[in-house]
Amino acid sequence: MTQKTISLNEKAYKKMKKLKKKGESYSDLVLRLCDAQEQSDEEDILLKLIGSFKEDADYWEKVETQIQRSRNAHLTSEEGE
Repeated sequence: MTQKTISLNEKAYKKMKKLKKKGESYSDLVLRLCDAQEQSDEEDILLKLIGSFKEDADYWEKVETQIQRSRNAHLTSEEGE
């Protein structure tokens, strides 16, 4: 595996050192933090949708009703198995 050298100022180093878990390398720390950020970004996409159906509440009610019917049908079919 190839390696790259990066430079950090003292403040950044101290923050990383505080976040690093016992037995974790700095590479592992960076990967863990990047994975957490990617997951956070994905969750933010859903947050952006909040209120998007505000203008069309009737349509959203129909969507919710259909989702609930679909879930109920799925649960009912599992009980019969």
